[in-house]
Amino acid sequence: MKLLTASVTPFLDDHKIDFVSFRRLLFSQEESGSAIVVLGSTGENMSLTNQERRSIVDFTFSLGLKVPIVIGVPGVSLYESIEWVRFCNDYPIDAFLLTCPIYMKPGITGQTLWFETLLDQVYSPGILYNIPSRAGTPLYPETVVSLADHPKFLGIKDSGGSLEMFVKYSQITPHLRLYCGDDSLWPTMARLGAYGLVSVCSNAWPVGTQYYVKSVQDHQFQKEWQVICSWLAKTTNPIAIKAVLKYQKIITSSVVRIPLSVDDFVEHEHLPYMIAKASELSKVFTS
Repeated sequence: MKLLTASVTPFLDDHKIDFVSFRRLLFSQEESGSAIVVLGSTGENMSLTNQERRSIVDFTFSLGLKVPIVIGVPGVSLYESIEWVRFCNDYPIDAFLLTCPIYMKPGITGQTLWFETLLDQVYSPGILYNIPSRAGTPLYPETVVSLADHPKFLGIKDSGGSLEMFVKYSQITPHLRLYCGDDSLWPTMARLGAYGLVSVCSNAWPVGTQYYVKSVQDHQFQKEWQVICSWLAKTTNPIAIKAVLKYQKIITSSVVRIPLSVDDFVEHEHLPYMIAKASELSKVFTS
């Protein structure tokens, strides 16, 4: 799993899940050979009901996709998270994405116990998710040290934006997989030892993003692709990428659920230009 697409959850204009668009999106990822992360932060996991999450997992595996599937585990109540993991254990999941508990701001011991408890429950390997901007706390290096030898600890997705922290993780866990969780930081993190990229951009441009991951030495392409990545990141994810996908007619609506709003889309006037630029790069550099 070198490239994993952090999939959006498409909604209809009435805010119900758009399974027709979701099917189209998932098959486009399979065609490009990208692994898929379902129900991560890009998938608006926290805005879904438990029944909706279950229906998304069931639908995803009903498609018989031939690429790895990673399922997100919400980080609110430990007992609800355990219940969710037990439900998901009945499916042929390739890995779980385990999020730092949000809102609680645990210390090192509490965070370690949280992840240890979940790793003890999962049947498939777990990727610990460092995203302090959403969780309120980082994935502590001390937690990583404590859990480094857990048999279900596969790796870390680092969306913290700190190269210093990324280097610390790599020094602590040379045997674990470190995934870059920020499209624009991929070239730098790749040079620092990142195993792969969990990408938002690849929802819309899976082929171009595949080349982005593989072509670390193509500095001109990297530079131009990073412009697109940075533009997407100016707006809270997944607002911008959903607008792109609607423009491309991959999904029928760019609706996001409250507390997100499409009215908060920053620099939306650049949408046609950025889509044209990314499409052109995808064609030229993958030919």
